[in-house]
Amino acid sequence: VNTTGAGMDHSTATGAVVRDGLTGRLNAKIVTEGSITLPAVPALLDDYTDRLTGIFAALGRSFTAEERAHLRSILENLLSEAYGRSQRSTITVTYRSVVAGPLSYTVTTHCMTIEEAYHHWIATREPPLFGVEPDARVWALAGAAEPAGCRVLDIGAGTGRNALALARRGHPVDVVEVTEKFADMIRQAAAQEALTVRVIQRDVFQGDDDLRHDYGLIILSEVVPEFRTTDELRRLFDLAARCLAPGGRLVFNVFLADDSYQPDDIARQFAQQAYSGFITRAELQAAVAHLPLELVADDCVFDYEQANLPEGAWPPTSWYAGWVTGHDVFGLPRDASPIDMRWLVYRKPG
Repeated sequence: VNTTGAGMDHSTATGAVVRDGLTGRLNAKIVTEGSITLPAVPALLDDYTDRLTGIFAALGRSFTAEERAHLRSILENLLSEAYGRSQRSTITVTYRSVVAGPLSYTVTTHCMTIEEAYHHWIATREPPLFGVEPDARVWALAGAAEPAGCRVLDIGAGTGRNALALARRGHPVDVVEVTEKFADMIRQAAAQEALTVRVIQRDVFQGDDDLRHDYGLIILSEVVPEFRTTDELRRLFDLAARCLAPGGRLVFNVFLADDSYQPDDIARQFAQQAYSGFITRAELQAAVAHLPLELVADDCVFDYEQANLPEGAWPPTSWYAGWVTGHDVFGLPRDASPIDMRWLVYRKPG
């Protein structure tokens, strides 16, 4: 009787209990291997920890609280390190499990500098990388002055789209370009056409001993969104105040946040990943405070370029219209995006 009773106890185990037992043994038999690459955005630490532990659980390797805390600690350190080195860094989590064994993983970082990013663009993208025509806003500003008497400084000139066009018009042009291949491209193009273009290959913030102090126009097109701090913007304004001639103008495009939007660290850090770093108007005003520069124009890049580029030149590239409206960061329609790229023009009184 006792034996029969024991047998009856076993037979009354619920289907759910039996299935759970089978699932546990099944999970132990699963062998998995893979990798996940994530943008190095430190503010997404908890999100990334949740995503990874969720993936591991779906593969039959649920983490304990202690294992989760260990993973989070590793991610925290490497995300901070990678982001500090480059805003376009990534982390890669490589994982593997064996039959009846735990899941093991490693986390590595890859940090891509701005020079490396653009070298990659040159190697993998079809030209023209940034369009063919000079920016309409830049062209209009330069056209308001007699070319020979308006010396231009083009900072971060890229392929020379603005610099070469202005030199053809008759402006003497100095270029400061950090990417060696871009600098070489501009030198070669200027030499072929015998244009008055001086190319300086370096970071513009390394000093200004080789720059003049009589520029009629200083240009930064598609450069300021690469700045990582408002301190860099302050240094730009300082440089402009020193190097512009009286009456000279500084023009640059920058993503500005809507006044009603309060950005958090996630948005700011991810925007830098997407070549779309932005600032608030309060930060802009603080960066230029107490310097001899006055804001004389503030135009929407999308509207200005669409209306003023030569026929057939809009958009300059397939990605341009979405980029300047903040779609690369927020994935929203233009009228819902909390950031917008603006052309700002400052004048040095004189």
